[in-house]
Amino acid sequence: MNMLPNYILAFILTVFLIYSFINIKVKKAKVSNGCLYGIGVFIAILLLGMSIYGIIFNIPLGQVQLMIENSFK
Repeated sequence: MNMLPNYILAFILTVFLIYSFINIKVKKAKVSNGCLYGIGVFIAILLLGMSIYGIIFNIPLGQVQLMIENSFK
């Protein structure tokens, strides 16, 4: 049950990134602030990487976050 958020988060972020990249290439999305949109995509990629790392090594998402935080201390 602890691993369920990893799978859900990975699915949601993958759908978001696919939609956003298709939207940029095909429709040239009208975004009012490109910087905020870029930050949103960066955060989505970061969270997707964290959830995939947790899925591969069978670690809950909270522990992955703690590992990253401890590496910067």
